[in-house]
Amino acid sequence: MVRRLVVAVVVTALAGSTASADCLKANTPDQRAEGRLVSVRITIPAYAQKEQAYILQLRAPACLEGTDDYDKVEKTERIHVFSMDGAMRKRMHGLVGKNVRVSGNAFGEHTAHHHAPIVMSISTIDRL
Repeated sequence: MVRRLVVAVVVTALAGSTASADCLKANTPDQRAEGRLVSVRITIPAYAQKEQAYILQLRAPACLEGTDDYDKVEKTERIHVFSMDGAMRKRMHGLVGKNVRVSGNAFGEHTAHHHAPIVMSISTIDRL
């Protein structure tokens, strides 16, 4: 009986450490995520503005670990992905509706222009 309890505690502890190890790290390069890329139009009434955003609908929920409060996300199924590079934005446009893997620098949403709990400035995108 005691042996089973010890095994159960060890398994639970390992599962817990694995879950936290799987979180994206805020403000750290080369973080990776996979999912279906969609393009959405968003209306921001407070600014009388419409925006287009690329959202990665994740294959499995993700979390984000960071030091700032907005960089702590327990669970989400969406990441707002973007790039300031024109060639990368063109590539993203061509991959809308496809399953992709992205890598980049993740952080928590903190402005009206961020449209998912996690935001990622991507450096690579590849079709799966």
